Amino acid sequence: MFTLENIQFSPQQKRKKLVHVVALFFAIFFSCSVSYAANLTISPASVTTQVGKTFSLEVMVTNNTEAINAVSAEITFPNDAVEVLSVSKAGSFMNLWAEEPSFSNTTGLVSLEGVALNPGYSKASGKVITITLKAKQAGNVSVSVKGASVLANDGNATDVLKTTTGAMVYINEGAAAAPTIETVVPVITSPTHVDSSLWYSRRDATFEWKVPDGVTAVRTVYSEKEKDNPSKVYDPPVSNRSFTVDEDGIFYMHAQFKNKSGWGGVTTYKFQIDTEAPESLRATLPDGSVTTNLTPSLLVQAEDSRSGLSKITLSIDNGQPVEYVLDASNLYRLQKQSPGNHTVIVNAIDNAGNVSSVSLDYTIQAITPPVITEYTRKVDFDNTFKIVGATYPLSRVEVTLTDKDSKTMVKEVSSTEAGVFSLVWGEKLPSGIYEMKARVLDSRGAVSEYTDTRVIEVERMMLVRFGIFVMNWLSVILIIIIAALVTIATLWYSFVQFRRFRRKVRRNLREIENTLQVNVAALRRDIEEFHDILVKAERKRELTKEEQAILKKFKKRLEIIEQEIEKKLESAV
Repeated sequence: MFTLENIQFSPQQKRKKLVHVVALFFAIFFSCSVSYAANLTISPASVTTQVGKTFSLEVMVTNNTEAINAVSAEITFPNDAVEVLSVSKAGSFMNLWAEEPSFSNTTGLVSLEGVALNPGYSKASGKVITITLKAKQAGNVSVSVKGASVLANDGNATDVLKTTTGAMVYINEGAAAAPTIETVVPVITSPTHVDSSLWYSRRDATFEWKVPDGVTAVRTVYSEKEKDNPSKVYDPPVSNRSFTVDEDGIFYMHAQFKNKSGWGGVTTYKFQIDTEAPESLRATLPDGSVTTNLTPSLLVQAEDSRSGLSKITLSIDNGQPVEYVLDASNLYRLQKQSPGNHTVIVNAIDNAGNVSSVSLDYTIQAITPPVITEYTRKVDFDNTFKIVGATYPLSRVEVTLTDKDSKTMVKEVSSTEAGVFSLVWGEKLPSGIYEMKARVLDSRGAVSEYTDTRVIEVERMMLVRFGIFVMNWLSVILIIIIAALVTIATLWYSFVQFRRFRRKVRRNLREIENTLQVNVAALRRDIEEFHDILVKAERKRELTKEEQAILKKFKKRLEIIEQEIEKKLESAV
């Protein structure tokens, strides 16, 4: 999928696009609906020179009636007749470049694209760049302006370019024996005001340049004019100038070299001075000087009519200042502080580094501590520590335990919408005495004082734990022993009862046996008596068959009964 993130720009392209956006922003912000007219010209309009000599051409905006904020152009030249030696931005009213001025002797092209930041450039004429060229062969050639635009600071980026004018260069053959002497232009630098686009808070200024061989004099001037003619002549030439500026503002240092060919082009160096601190600095606390907010907001209002505000710094209780980027709302949140009295120092710093300061005193009040309604005073091996209480709804309650070695343990719990909180300490606490306290933190970050200290006792000594361990094992062993003894007693009791039962059975069997023996003996006697009667009767008379049969049957039955009784008794025993 194609997205803007997939596009890779070079640093130069990014800068160019940024400047386009800046120029468009200022144009929209300061919009108006009038018409403009401006010309883009090359000055001077004609130059007469000789082969081998150098000359300078300036690209100028002329006939300007209102503010403009951007200029772009392409300057073409015949690369067989002339060549570009350098392109200089010195003295240009452009202070931000979307495309740095560049040239190519291969294609015969000089290109530029710059921006004049708000409020733009509104003078009638102004220099864009200076082009230094060298004549290569005789002839009449033209240096032309093509592809140019001058954008108004009107909110619509209106191109107000009316006309473009090039320059004619007449190149003559040079004298064969005459030496080639060229005019040269200074290159100005400043150790005190290094960057022309920046503001400085010092009025003492130093400017330097290198004096080439052949230069016989230098003349200089500094003024508020962007284009001015140097008037102070130094002969022999000097390589620097130092002076003190009388007032604040935007100034220009102009310098010019002289050699056998005469005075060369004027080089201009812009420098900006602001020694006044931001005016009308005011700071207030919207929440009031007494608040429970640990990070209150600070409303800071300041102005700087010269170089403009750069940043705000805040320092609390003489601490390290903290920088804040300028905010359109003018509200800046202070860093978190503990309850108590505090002093904040507000510094407004302009683009030259000048500082205005103001201080404010404020007090952070602690919110009400939580109310503890219930807690575990004594913790043993059978329970855990618990705390219950009431506080602000949907707040965080911080509970701290401190042991005898001052080691602290902290846990947090959130209160309900009704403001009730309950914390169960999940981990087992080592044995000892602890001090317990609690505090509350609300959603804004405000924090209360700690509650009164409570003492809790945790009894989990090693001896107690060992005793519990032993008791548990002894209980198990005792149960096993009791079960074994009950089993043995039951078996012994059963054995004894069995023996008693057996003896009782034997005793009963003997009684039965005796009773049977007595009865059988009596029966035998009766049968024997009946038998004797039959025998006696047989002696007297002959027994009948029936009586004989009965007698035999009695005898046989008696023998069978005796045998059966003996068997039964033997099997019972």
